[in-house]
Amino acid sequence: MARKASFTVLETPAGWQVNTPSTLAASGRRERHYFQTKKAAIAHAQTLRERFLAHGAGASIIRPSLAEDATRAMELLSPWGKSLTEAARFLAAALERDKASVPFEIASESWFDSMEGLRPKSVVSYRMTSTRLLESFKGRLMSTIEPEEIQAVVFSNGGTATRSLHRRNARALWNFAAKKGWCQKDVFAKVDTPRAGDAKEIAFLTVPEVEALLTTAEKHFPQAVPAYAVALFAGVRREELTKLEAFHVTPEGIELPAAVTKKGRRRHVTPSPTLAAWLREYPFEPCPNWLEVDRACRRLAGWDVASVLLKEPPKPTRGAWPQNALRHTHASYAIAAGASIESMLFEFGHSGGPQLLREHYLGRASKKEAVAFFAIGPKGQKIPTIAAA
Repeated sequence: MARKASFTVLETPAGWQVNTPSTLAASGRRERHYFQTKKAAIAHAQTLRERFLAHGAGASIIRPSLAEDATRAMELLSPWGKSLTEAARFLAAALERDKASVPFEIASESWFDSMEGLRPKSVVSYRMTSTRLLESFKGRLMSTIEPEEIQAVVFSNGGTATRSLHRRNARALWNFAAKKGWCQKDVFAKVDTPRAGDAKEIAFLTVPEVEALLTTAEKHFPQAVPAYAVALFAGVRREELTKLEAFHVTPEGIELPAAVTKKGRRRHVTPSPTLAAWLREYPFEPCPNWLEVDRACRRLAGWDVASVLLKEPPKPTRGAWPQNALRHTHASYAIAAGASIESMLFEFGHSGGPQLLREHYLGRASKKEAVAFFAIGPKGQKIPTIAAA
């Protein structure tokens, strides 16, 4: 049991002595303080006693080194309006979920092991969906896979019926994993149901919407600006952004090795003057907690997106966020600005062939809109020339 703190005043040849316990000392070690008069020593002892009692007779003031860590942590949390306790609870809950989770491929195989007696046709259908998902989620813990990522894979190609089938199959897998405690139960509540025409029509941001998103990021989450610039002006996929490191992005271009790309094939993107201007102002660094920061930026810019980082989010003014909006925005304006379909196949990393790119992006934006898009620069600047990325 820890000794009870004592603040006795002692008369010594060096003066009136007061012992300061390590829990109250700035140095973090027990200290002795000497005073010329007994009255001054008694006053100091009373101050120490009050400080000690203010923290509870059984409690300790934190060590100075721990206080410094807490101060740095609060500085990181202050832009998001979160307390240190809230952050600790959030992290502890996430770590508990990850600890209890398993990689996607293990969950998938366990799911198939449970299918004894199921019709062979159904198993084949489930295998097709699992194979599609495995391309994006191999090695990922089930607890870390976001609804928007699942939807991006399920909606990646095929008609409405095919996409609906993949969604049903994927939901069955996630429901199985949730019962095992490997992921949260409500994941598919945030995965949209495919609608007729979804496979043919893609949505992209207007120039004012792009400006609103980037301006919001510059004001509230500047650490997210480089990621938005790379996504909007180079067409890098959302899931690829989470793997991209600073050394991948240089003035000469963006190098996407096989380990980063969705399809496992290397790509190289030569920056347009617009992207180069953004990266000069905001050099690329991975954005911590990118998925939640991205949600917060979109909500602050007006879209109906939920984020745990916003304690009192503003009311949405722009409706739902379009699926794969950043990538579709880049492709639509790049083609309108003069980029050839063939040249984009490598840099864009599209596996559907030139015909699919033509169907999706050709004629979606005008030349005038493309010029305005590529003129968007950091901090309200206008880029005088454009070059299709």
